[in-house]
Amino acid sequence: MSKMVKLFKIKKDFASNESGQVIVIFALLIVALVGMMALVIDEGSVYEVRRHLQTVADSAALAGAHELPESPDNAVQKAIEYAAINGVTITASNVEIESTLAANDTIVVTAIDPDAPLYFAKVLGIESASVGARAKAIIAAPEELGGVVPFGVPEEDWVPGEEYILKAGPPGGDGNFNALALDWTGANEYRENIKEGASTLYKVGDIVETEPGNMAGPTKQGVNARVSNYENYTFDGFDNLTYELPAPPGGYGLLNSDSQFVMIPIIPELKDAFGRYEVEITGFAPFIITSVTGNLEVHGTFLDKALIVTEGSIAPVDSGIIRVIRLID
Repeated sequence: MSKMVKLFKIKKDFASNESGQVIVIFALLIVALVGMMALVIDEGSVYEVRRHLQTVADSAALAGAHELPESPDNAVQKAIEYAAINGVTITASNVEIESTLAANDTIVVTAIDPDAPLYFAKVLGIESASVGARAKAIIAAPEELGGVVPFGVPEEDWVPGEEYILKAGPPGGDGNFNALALDWTGANEYRENIKEGASTLYKVGDIVETEPGNMAGPTKQGVNARVSNYENYTFDGFDNLTYELPAPPGGYGLLNSDSQFVMIPIIPELKDAFGRYEVEITGFAPFIITSVTGNLEVHGTFLDKALIVTEGSIAPVDSGIIRVIRLID
């Protein structure tokens, strides 16, 4: 056999072996590409399931937190019911009550779909995957409040559920009708603080000044502007904005937080207060304004409990009646 023939035979055998190797590599690449496709597509499917579960877990935790800290059992049940409404089944074993800032102030909800369907991964023999999401919500007291209105109310001078008249009757001191100077002093600032609420954040223990004088005009203008406008305003009834709390303890809670709902500083009873007078804020109370009269009277009713939205710092929930619920890590 000539050298040329031998060389040709060697090249032919090499080409044949190389072709076989290419086929094997190609086959492996096809398997890898199918696996990657399955991973990408099924990862998107799993992501959608997890996002839905996270939304349900968040909402169930927030719903359950409404019952804390007084009723942990009710909180668990509320979370289970809310998840069921949204098509996710959880049991008491998926809900935990914890203590973060105070006893029984935190609820943890875990929502799981043990058989989230997979599609392309079936090629690899994988039919489904277990997907879960977890949420934690806390009920607390706001450490600082914005949007406070400039009506002070004396300590222990009001009863939730009974009509109360703000800024009326004999003054607490010489020229003082329990009006407060929030943000700044003067009738214009006072009117705006009724309409919009104070922009300054206030907390228990802060010292503020009284706003002396009758100011019947700014009071009525501010309240009317807050509710609607100067010329055409209507007030919703107390029953339209509140709901009865289950007994015990009973009382009234905030149902619809519209402009008639305000947060009022609690102050000591004004005695021998002449002109501008410094007073300490000892607490805050939720109030529903139901009417304003031409002779300075602002009518309304205090609530036993109100939940508000605030991004400020929080403190342990206690017997305080203004509370905040939020998701935490």
